[in-house]
Amino acid sequence: MERQIQNQHYEVYEVFVQRDALSHHVHVGSVVAPSAELALQVARENFLRREKAVNIWVVKQENVHATSYEDQDFFANQVLSKSYREVSGYAENARKWKAFKQVAITVDDLVNDIKEH
Repeated sequence: MERQIQNQHYEVYEVFVQRDALSHHVHVGSVVAPSAELALQVARENFLRREKAVNIWVVKQENVHATSYEDQDFFANQVLSKSYREVSGYAENARKWKAFKQVAITVDDLVNDIKEH
C-alpha cells in the first residue's frame, strides 16, 4: 500500500464554490490531491465544513490560463473611453440628450421660420 501511495502524482487544484443557485462560482483557494475526485472531497472538507454551497468545481492549476501582471499590452485597447457601455454612462447620455433637445430646431420652428420670410 505504501508503494502505491508513493507512486501517485499529486497536483494542485484550484477550488471554486457556488454558494446558492443564483450566485457565480467564486475562487476560494487551492488543494493538493492525486485526482479530481479526491480534490473534490478535500475541497469539501476544507472549504465547506461550516458553510453551505450548491456546487463546487476543482480545476487543475495547470489548466488555468491567466495574463501576466507585466503584460500591460494585453489591456492596452481599454484606454479608449467606453462609458456609454456602462450603466453610469446612461445618466451622462440623458443629460447630453436633454441639453441637445433644448437647443435643437424642431420642425415647427422651421415651418414658422419659413412662413415669416
